Amino acid sequence: MRERRSLWALMAFLFIGLSCGILWWTQQLHEIVIPPRQYPPNNAYDAYKQIAQAMYDQWKQDERLRMIERELFKGQEFNPAVPEADKRYCLQRRRPFLEAYRKHLDQPCVAVYEYDPLWLMPELAMFRQIARIESILIDDALEAGRDAEAIQHLRDLMRFSEQVRTDGTLTHYLVGSSMIKIGLRPIRQRLMQIQSPETLDALVGLAQQYEQQRAPLKTAIQHEYYLGLALHRDIASGKIKADDIQAMMSNITFNSGFERWLYESGFGLRLTWRRSLLEWQQHCKSVFAELEKPLGERKIPATNLKQRINQMFLHELDLAVDRELIEVAIVRLVGCYAAIRRYHQQRGAYPPSLEALRPELGEMIIDPFTGKPFVYRTHPKRGFQLYSVGENRRDDGGQLSVDQRQGDLLPITEGALPEGQRPSQTRLSSPPVWLR
Repeated sequence: MRERRSLWALMAFLFIGLSCGILWWTQQLHEIVIPPRQYPPNNAYDAYKQIAQAMYDQWKQDERLRMIERELFKGQEFNPAVPEADKRYCLQRRRPFLEAYRKHLDQPCVAVYEYDPLWLMPELAMFRQIARIESILIDDALEAGRDAEAIQHLRDLMRFSEQVRTDGTLTHYLVGSSMIKIGLRPIRQRLMQIQSPETLDALVGLAQQYEQQRAPLKTAIQHEYYLGLALHRDIASGKIKADDIQAMMSNITFNSGFERWLYESGFGLRLTWRRSLLEWQQHCKSVFAELEKPLGERKIPATNLKQRINQMFLHELDLAVDRELIEVAIVRLVGCYAAIRRYHQQRGAYPPSLEALRPELGEMIIDPFTGKPFVYRTHPKRGFQLYSVGENRRDDGGQLSVDQRQGDLLPITEGALPEGQRPSQTRLSSPPVWLR
């Protein structure tokens, strides 16, 4: 009898413990609150996805086009060694898609995706390809003296890039940033050749428009935060298995083969998701607080998160913070350069300081890496210097470097310099660059 009572007591204890465990588990999941995605009517992004799919279908079916684009877009710049006939064939095949995306630039646009860590976004590769094609057209127009046409191509591309990353993830943000950089490259390469006051005015206007309309990084990180919450939720509920996120795990450096097995088998994920969730929430909270500050005053906390699940996200977060500063600095520098040149055309002298341009340019004269005006100095014979201190936040005297994390950021690219002054593997930095 006593043994039966003990058995019943043990069973009751186990039942109560199991019930409490289930209740606790359920409450943990209920703490993960993720708002639903919302889209405007007549969302341009839906049309852009269809355009991207049609571009991919064309690329897949046209072997000649595939071979040409592989050669044409090997590096950061398009390859000038590609035969002119091949380049024209590529432009002829791709031009209808450029005309198609322009029809939707005035529509509302919100990036289409769900808070699902396994959600695929193949359209982004074709968006970047559109930017590459536009950069060829911009360069061709500038070379032929059709500045207004080049500026219109750039204006359309910058508008498109802002649309496709509106309310998007960090991946959308980085692709949009890359599109802007690609479009600006031929402008920056030929910047010192531009003489038309109308073109200089247009460049100032483009930079001012960018300042008003650019997608804030904070919004992208907010959506990335929700994606992180969704990952933890889906791991906890069993919706996501270890096999589903093998590619994400490639970002992790495990301490041992046993630890790797633990996570790849799924046991490590289930054992650590609660601690990982808390760490993710705390880290993002501190990041959001810094993103409220002006660009030059931010001190984003070091991403030394310990939980393996969170380490899947860190590479993009690190990249995006610096990418925003670089993007803003380059657009502002191009705008400031154009304003300085226009000032010189009108008055016969360069402005004494960037402060003289502040009434018109406002925050555009500010280096986002320091929160202070860009480095600017004039010389009666050499012209003027204008640059950002760049990622290393050190004044290197206006030098361009082979390593883009070193040296300074200028309104022009290294391709705008005489060949003997360009940084190379044998000469890691250019001489100090003076502009005219």
